[in-house]
Amino acid sequence: MVWLSWCLLLSYLLVGVWAFTVLYPSRHLISYHMGMNLAMVSGGVIGMTTGIVLGDLFPAHFALVTIIGTLLAIFAGIVFGALVDYQTLITGVASGIMSGLMGPMVGVMAGQSLALILFCSFLVYFSFGLLCFSLRS
Repeated sequence: MVWLSWCLLLSYLLVGVWAFTVLYPSRHLISYHMGMNLAMVSGGVIGMTTGIVLGDLFPAHFALVTIIGTLLAIFAGIVFGALVDYQTLITGVASGIMSGLMGPMVGVMAGQSLALILFCSFLVYFSFGLLCFSLRS
């Protein structure tokens, strides 16, 4: 179970990098509304899922897991929000803070829930895929 959690965390990083490389060349085509969706979704799903996985891996280190999950979510919100302007960057930070604080709580309280981790992983892949697809349509 531990190796699966670390593989999932690595896959979240890879999906985020892939989505950024897909969206970056088209950053001038991204409207304000699309930028808000990019910043909120990326910060939100990364914060929730990394918090849940890290909270499940390290339930005894709740404070450290919360700090790490929140910082990762803020970073994701900043990176994807910076594709458009400073207002979307601030939205990404706010979304990252909220989801980064909630994710570890859910992860620790859910306990050893493989179904929750797999469902949240599906949401990461689906949401980043949807964001990349919505730019093309």
